[in-house]
Amino acid sequence: MPERFQQNFHPEYSRLDHESLLKTLLELDPAYSASSMRERTRPQLISLIQEAERFANLEPSDMPQPDSFVPLPRLAFQNYELPKTLEPGQGMYYCWEDKDSVIDAAISLAKGDVSTREWNLGEDVPEGSLLLTVLGTTPPLVTALETVTTVTEEKVYVEQVAVFADPVSLYEIESLIDSGLPRSSKPLSIQIGKRVLKALAKMLKNPTPVVISAGQCQDGADPYDNDAVHVLALLQRDYDDIPLCDGCGRDVDSETAVHFFRPNGENLSWEIQDHVEDAGLLCVDCHTVVHGPTKARLRKLVGAGPSCPECGHGNPREALWGEPSIIPNDKYAVMGCVLPPEPLAEWVCRNCDTPYAVVAHPENLYFGGLRQSMSDTHEPETT
Repeated sequence: MPERFQQNFHPEYSRLDHESLLKTLLELDPAYSASSMRERTRPQLISLIQEAERFANLEPSDMPQPDSFVPLPRLAFQNYELPKTLEPGQGMYYCWEDKDSVIDAAISLAKGDVSTREWNLGEDVPEGSLLLTVLGTTPPLVTALETVTTVTEEKVYVEQVAVFADPVSLYEIESLIDSGLPRSSKPLSIQIGKRVLKALAKMLKNPTPVVISAGQCQDGADPYDNDAVHVLALLQRDYDDIPLCDGCGRDVDSETAVHFFRPNGENLSWEIQDHVEDAGLLCVDCHTVVHGPTKARLRKLVGAGPSCPECGHGNPREALWGEPSIIPNDKYAVMGCVLPPEPLAEWVCRNCDTPYAVVAHPENLYFGGLRQSMSDTHEPETT
């Protein structure tokens, strides 16, 4: 389990939602203010509970159960400045992203990589239009409002008005406007567009609880079961401080799985933000290891060697320096007896034959036609 999840993991408290943890903390130490503690995340509340003086005297049977409470209204992450209504002559285009594309869309929004629109627009969108993006998760989430700035034959350029890291359920929007919205991309009528803007502003100012069941993420589970939590975890991530994989630290783009660090990986019915705070993002390899791979799979993951920095191919051969009297098997690549002046290569790519090594603090390192100068201090990396 990654260190940042270990710090606040507890076999009993990790099963409780935000409201149950808040109630437990206030019972342990009434000096805490309920209004100020509401702003704390679940991991922060667990940490405070563990520090409370009477923590050791609280029996698991005395802990409140999450099913016995009605979720509190959520606090908004940000203050959003949205247009109050459509300008004269301005329209609203509704962009629906299907399940297969929601993760890529969320990453693009979270990283601000939306200067050119390449998503599911379906038809020409007039300049100046507002673009409302909805991701087809379970439940569907309203994730962004943008303004179309320029339209060319090949691209639609947009400017972000807001990306909603707060959970905004499409179902709640539909309830507030008393009308269903499409499950495909199309322009909205002026009347519906104005009602959507009004409902969106109301929801962001006074968020309502969105309760979902989530938690099962083992092999064989439906990959879409936790997609709403996955999307929100991406939108709320600080990409400057936290790498995309919470396990190995690699930036693996959209190849992530959402994993819940909770006992038995059980499904729990919580307010959606509680699930997000309980979730980590893992690459496919780390997620497989977490769920107990077979011995053969684990040996392959641990012993396969780093991927080639030239072509990205995995499972390299191990570099063997010298001239062995017996030719080894395909696991090794014989490098000969002439040693280079630079650090010795440790691996050889099976795909492009590039020799490379894993080193710490490389300085002007050169292997197989690849040269990289590094003046700053870096963690060990593949070169």
